[in-house]
Order: sequence, then structure tokens, then C-alpha cells
Amino acid sequence: MSDIIDKLVEGAGQVISEVDKGGQIQTAISGIRQRMADADLKRRVSHVKQELQDLRAQEAQAINALSAQVLALHEAGTLTQPELVSLCKGVDEVRQQVEGKEAELKQLEPPPAPAAAQPGPAVEQPQPDSAVLCPSCGVAVVAGADFCQTCGSPLAQQAAPVHFCVRCGSELRAAARFCPKCGETVPQP
Repeated sequence: MSDIIDKLVEGAGQVISEVDKGGQIQTAISGIRQRMADADLKRRVSHVKQELQDLRAQEAQAINALSAQVLALHEAGTLTQPELVSLCKGVDEVRQQVEGKEAELKQLEPPPAPAAAQPGPAVEQPQPDSAVLCPSCGVAVVAGADFCQTCGSPLAQQAAPVHFCVRCGSELRAAARFCPKCGETVPQP
């Protein structure tokens, strides 16, 4: 049986040689093989790059979760590592500055018009609901919130993840390609 196959292959090679006197078919076949090899290499490179991006995104989310946990321990008064305590105090200082700016903004903004003068239905601002407490840090959370505003722990529902820079920890917009604070490239999902 193998003799028959060998004769067929030899005969096909002879037919191709006779038809392809100028070598055009062989050149075309070689070109197709090279393009297929190039395309396969590009697919493999693309696949590895995607896996690398996914791993970087997982790393950023793990760092975010670690940061939230450390901050929750600081707020609970149970954090004992001096290096981490000083970083958490930095967060506390920034939060105080935010509160000061919010108070300043509140004083600068004109008071809202009476409800009767506003066109359309009144929009209610979310207020903390004392009946809903964060399971991680125990702080009252805003009604309908998906994450605790204090420690970032997920509550009842899962919302879109918040991403942070892997280098400096700054919060990133969903479509960010670079960190606005340090310029680090953001892994794309």
C-alpha cells in the first residue's frame, strides 16, 4: 500500500515539475507557507500579550484589594506596621483636605432653588442608610451602593471594578491607557 502512495507522490511531483517549468507554483507555495508561518507567529504573540495584560490587570486588582484591606485595618485601629500606618495617615490627610474642599465648595455654590421652581422631578441625593452596614468595616453605607465608600469592600451586588495604577496607586478611568499621575502604561483588558 505504501508503494502505491509513494508512486502517487512521485507522479504528482513529476506533474508539478512539468507544469511548473518557470518555478512559479513552487514559489507561490513557498510564499503561502511563509505567510501561514508569519500569521501563526502573530497569533501566538497576540495570545501571549493578551495573557500578560490579563495578569497585569489581576495584579492591579490584587493591589487594590490589598490597599483597601490595609486601610480598613487602619480605620479599625488594628494596623501595627509603622510603614503602613504612615501611608494610611497620608490617606487620612488627603481625606481631610477633600472634606475641607467639599465644605468650601458648598459655601461657594448657590443654594438650590425651591422644589416648585425646578423643572422636572426632584432628584434625591443618596444618603447613608444606617440599616445597611459594610460587612468588612461596619460603617453605614449609602443606600443602593455596591461597594463600601470607606473600605471599598463589595456589598450585595457586583459593579464594574475600579482600577488603580500598579506603580503609584492612583485611581484610573475605565478607558485610561496611561496613569494621569505617573505616566505608567495601564494594562488593557
